[in-house]
Amino acid sequence: MTNALDPHPLVWESRVRGSLLGLALGESLAFSQPSDQPDAPILAGPCTQLAAFTVEGTVRAALRSLHKGACHPPSVLWSAYCRWGRLQELLPEASMALDGWLVTVPVLREKRGDAPATVSSMLDTGPGSREAPTNGSMGWHALVRGLPFAPLSGQAHWSDVQMATECAALTHGHPRAWSSAAAGVRLLNRLLASFTGQEDLPAVVTEALPELDEDVAAGLHTALWAASTRPGEREVLFSIAGDSTAPSVLMGGVYAAASFPGRGGIYQAMRFAGTAKEPQGVSAMAGAVLGAMHGVEVWPAGVLLRHELTWVLDTLARDFVRQLTANPGGSANRPANDPRWNERYPGW
Repeated sequence: MTNALDPHPLVWESRVRGSLLGLALGESLAFSQPSDQPDAPILAGPCTQLAAFTVEGTVRAALRSLHKGACHPPSVLWSAYCRWGRLQELLPEASMALDGWLVTVPVLREKRGDAPATVSSMLDTGPGSREAPTNGSMGWHALVRGLPFAPLSGQAHWSDVQMATECAALTHGHPRAWSSAAAGVRLLNRLLASFTGQEDLPAVVTEALPELDEDVAAGLHTALWAASTRPGEREVLFSIAGDSTAPSVLMGGVYAAASFPGRGGIYQAMRFAGTAKEPQGVSAMAGAVLGAMHGVEVWPAGVLLRHELTWVLDTLARDFVRQLTANPGGSANRPANDPRWNERYPGW
């Protein structure tokens, strides 16, 4: 697993961090905060919790591959999601061991909402695959929790698109969930790698369209056309993102982000995304897009300080970048240059 770096590595790192934090802020801020408590903590949603384990599991999969020589990354990600299930007391203690630093975070034990397809897979069916799906779900969690795969290179053996597709299929059985997850990470991958000063969402989406599933590409084309002709209209948003499925959330997030271009439009874009029929999903998608375009600096420090998982998510994003660019955990042929890396991210 490698990355496709922008010629400016610090910009690329800022975008990786900004995208993950934007996802979290989007999901959380879609919930109304009490007007008489403007400084109240911003609570993390369940999809943000799962996205944290997406990053952790991907780092662990990379280490396993480097040290063991063979790895099936979706299986490693399934174990990561099951660690979340253990923390949530959905799975019995005997089901698996809890290791790695992420399981020591108390907030990840807090129950903050539903993840029905994921929980059903854990409790009833076990992991699915594209060849053997276990249900017909195309809920938006399949898309949003997989967005952190975007920094992976499209040329790697397990690319951004392949990881998103296969890991969506673990718990969501509808092909449109898989194709939407693949499209979401490919769009973010292109945004992360765009040259500084070329943060043009419509151009990036248009460039990526030929690589995407035809139905998803058509939906995104419609979202871009709507953003250019009727930007920021709730009626259009309700039409484009009419339900809680992954395709709707993908199109709604892109429409919201494209309706208010430039760094100065992020507040309007996020507020507008929060008016969607599925506000948490659309806002999370829009936040991930905006963070990937503009970098972590676009998010106000005061808001980040209030979010209960900011430090955890920012640490994960930085560690992900380190794994992709410096491999501090070493390999079968090279010792680790960070002696605690393999303890923090055990590759088994």
